[in-house]
Amino acid sequence: MTETASPWFGPVAGPKRRLTGPFAIAFRLIAAGFAGFYLYTSGFGLVSTESNRGVYLMLTSVLVFLLFPATRRSPTDRATIVDLVWIAAAVITITYWMDQYVSYAMFRVSSPNQTDLIMGAVAIVTMLETSRRVLGSALVFIAVAFLAQLYLGAWLPGKLAHSGMSVERILEFTFSTQEAIFGVVTATFATFVFPFMIFGAFLERSGAGTFFMELGTAVAGRWRGGPAKIAVLTSALFGSISGSSVANTVTTGSFTIPLMKRTGFKPHNAGAIEAIASTGGQFMPPVMGAGVFILATLTQTSYLTIALMNIIPAALFFIFLMLMIDLEALRTGIKGLPPSDIPSVSGVMRRGWFFFLPLVVVIGLLFIGYSPDFGAFWGTVAAFALSWLRRETRMGPRKLFHAMSWAGQSNTSAGAAIGTLGIIIGGIVLAGLGLKFSAVLIDFAGGQLLPAVIMVTLISIIIGMGSSTTGSYIILSVVAAPALVNLGVPLIAAHLAVFYAACLSNITPPVCVSAYAAAAIADSNPMRTGFAALKFGATLVIIPFAFAYTPEILMIGEVPAIVHRTAAFLVGSIALATALQGLSWLGGSLDRGSRAAMIVLAAVLFVPVPLWIDGLALLGVAAIWFMRRSSMAPVAG
Repeated sequence: MTETASPWFGPVAGPKRRLTGPFAIAFRLIAAGFAGFYLYTSGFGLVSTESNRGVYLMLTSVLVFLLFPATRRSPTDRATIVDLVWIAAAVITITYWMDQYVSYAMFRVSSPNQTDLIMGAVAIVTMLETSRRVLGSALVFIAVAFLAQLYLGAWLPGKLAHSGMSVERILEFTFSTQEAIFGVVTATFATFVFPFMIFGAFLERSGAGTFFMELGTAVAGRWRGGPAKIAVLTSALFGSISGSSVANTVTTGSFTIPLMKRTGFKPHNAGAIEAIASTGGQFMPPVMGAGVFILATLTQTSYLTIALMNIIPAALFFIFLMLMIDLEALRTGIKGLPPSDIPSVSGVMRRGWFFFLPLVVVIGLLFIGYSPDFGAFWGTVAAFALSWLRRETRMGPRKLFHAMSWAGQSNTSAGAAIGTLGIIIGGIVLAGLGLKFSAVLIDFAGGQLLPAVIMVTLISIIIGMGSSTTGSYIILSVVAAPALVNLGVPLIAAHLAVFYAACLSNITPPVCVSAYAAAAIADSNPMRTGFAALKFGATLVIIPFAFAYTPEILMIGEVPAIVHRTAAFLVGSIALATALQGLSWLGGSLDRGSRAAMIVLAAVLFVPVPLWIDGLALLGVAAIWFMRRSSMAPVAG
């Protein structure tokens, strides 16, 4: 049944449940109201701070308890009594906090009453259960560990030790203040991230999702390996809107992965290409992922500045991915799509050029100084208005309601972690662990930047096994980014290094959520898909180091240095792609010695060296290409 033909209150399909009947009606009404409230606040902002933060966590938990079952044996078409009890716990405790916060802040700071403590205990457990249902137990265990260290501080080793806190102090700080559960993470998601999710839902349902898919097909379909390049372009375009690698993978991958398989790509490679391209969508301007809003808040930098600084790194990442795909197609002889299956670029643009206008509205408002949430509001309004330019995309009352309810539902995956992440951040702040972790990390690294970046990358992969990209970044921004700053890395470069390292966890085995999602569509082995994604996106491993050593690619520094480092990284990417695929575009295959030499030359081009050394490395790359050109003929694209 299509979206336009579906009833107002049809079934609600989620990853674990397919709600029907009264529960589907309740879910859609709550989700639509949820989105409507934050669409209003992003445009007009006339609510209190505690209402803004409290409503977000409360309604996120309510939707999670409706859509995600408690156990595998729970019903999959309706909520249970247990779910309703959890919903009551979320509503009662958070409503209490919203009602009592002003009274607490004025009269009960450092001396909470018994009701505050009981409500705090119930709220903490409720937030942990919200996260467990969506993300599993790993993030919950991390949160419990950070709560435990507050109480057991005197028994912690070395620099991590502290005097310890009472249970009352832990409950008060975690629940009653605006420092933990209701802290900066919740504020950022409620104020900035969710309005952009609403914007993405409206833009997709206005017809923009189909337009971007058609545009990618029109531009890249005729190239060799065309379906894979379509996946990259559409994932970059759509991922810039969705900001979620998994959402991007399952949305665009349902079309691109089967298409890649039909034209000759092996299943694991088809899934890998979609997974890594979708991961890149998290840092593709202009919208980028949810973590970037947190980054902008923590670094006190405008969101627009962060987006502009990411243009070069994102472009270099996607160029490398395109190079890898092109060489894969060259080796395997995979050509483009038949001309009959490729629409014309002019035709696609003529039918849908106006779908770029909502993005222009958002960027334009950011440029003239308005906040991101205000830009998201008017971008949403523009998407709604533009949908009426074509009969088949017009958003009447029913489509409008479905877009609102879908926006509320899409928040459950990202929002489920927010309360728990607040608990973790609260544990770090109350114990003063941020600076302590930074000192420990620097000690382990021997005060050297290279081992510090390696450790940050490894830690991000480990934490990313039990959390989202945003969750990993939030934790690392407190415990790892300060260490890089103390070692001389510029503040924004340090945070972006941590953020890109957190993105890497999406495609790094053994737990690689984007690769798992892609493998399910491709019917391939998840581990093999993950390792293939790591190969196709190898520069994602290198970019955090580049930010630390050559922040010029973030446009930090003088123009000549920015041009030099960007050009060197580009040539290094070409050399690395040649080494990993064992081919050059001149048609020659590379033996092991030549591939090893290419890796060395790529490493030289990635690190900060004088211009003349980069010039010699460039000559070395060209020499290897020409020496090996005779062993294989190129495949026509």
